[in-house]
Amino acid sequence: MTQPLQAPQSVLIANIRLIGDVLLTTPLIGLLRRAYPDVQIDVLANKGTAEFLRGDPRVREVILTKNSEFATAAERRHYLPRIFRKYDWALNLNASDRGNTAAALAGRRVRLGFSDNPSAFKSLWKRLLLTHNLPFTNTGHTVDRCAVIARALGLPEHPLEVTLAFTPAHAEKVERLLGELGVGEKFAVVHPFARWDYKFWRGEGFAEVSDHIHERYGLDMLWTSSPDPEEVARLREAAAKCKYPPKLCPGLLNLNEVSALLSRASLYLGLDTAVTHIAATHSARLPVVALYGPTLIERWHPWNPLGPASPQLGARKGIQLNGLIATVQKDWDCVPCGLANCDDRGGLSPCMQQISVAEVETALAAVWAKAGEKRDS
Repeated sequence: MTQPLQAPQSVLIANIRLIGDVLLTTPLIGLLRRAYPDVQIDVLANKGTAEFLRGDPRVREVILTKNSEFATAAERRHYLPRIFRKYDWALNLNASDRGNTAAALAGRRVRLGFSDNPSAFKSLWKRLLLTHNLPFTNTGHTVDRCAVIARALGLPEHPLEVTLAFTPAHAEKVERLLGELGVGEKFAVVHPFARWDYKFWRGEGFAEVSDHIHERYGLDMLWTSSPDPEEVARLREAAAKCKYPPKLCPGLLNLNEVSALLSRASLYLGLDTAVTHIAATHSARLPVVALYGPTLIERWHPWNPLGPASPQLGARKGIQLNGLIATVQKDWDCVPCGLANCDDRGGLSPCMQQISVAEVETALAAVWAKAGEKRDS
């Protein structure tokens, strides 16, 4: 920027994507609040993806839109009057047309968005309506996009902290639940689910590792899932394979309460999913192990709040240790391909199914030992 921007009194952040995308928006909220402590921040997102931000004291309002309906007449009548020219700055976190349209309509002075191909004719309207039309790339971590926006606006780019707030009421509910389930003071959380089947690992593998954690580290085992009936059934089926039956939490907690739960846990094991990103927000003290398949891990690995600026990982695959976070991914030539359903076996990814129990246990031992060293120091 040739000259500093005038400080905003109000900012709209649009991220009309999935829960994980919205969670990884929170570093930008932190950067804005540090630069402008009195700014009022609203978030525009899909229903079912951003309700957890209503517990964040840095956010004034969460405006929810139905997926794929932002451009309909009914949607325009309902939402556009709420945002039209209501904000000093309007910022879109991805290259979606819906988000860029919202930024173009909502921002009075700054209208920022991303384009997949800024030089293409189809993005001409973005160059005309947006004050900042940034190139969208698939390199680097998703959190880095917050730094890219801060840089474009002349703001400090660090620290980049992913956060999910919880209140005393959330913590009290977790305490009651742990007591009702009979979970001891030291426990591990296993979340064996993700949104998409291609991210799944086999249930018997989770059962074997769960038994290992109980025997090796002396922790009570608590398995969690969403309230989706199919997922709850899968949870019970996989947990039944355990020699030491875990306690089950089938969709009993919202995401803010999950954050409160993980703040109490001694160890976490999960997949490439939003709950894993929530666990990573507590990884200053919580050892985290996450299993990845074809996902581009350099873009979507659990963000270490105490780690360096990106890149935080030294390689694109394999078993990697990043603070108290370990990621496990097959070291195959085709990994990561970034694709889903690369074969016809029920949508399951071979590179996920071939992760061995021994590899997971190796990662667990590494983060557990490192957590012990940290406690001792």
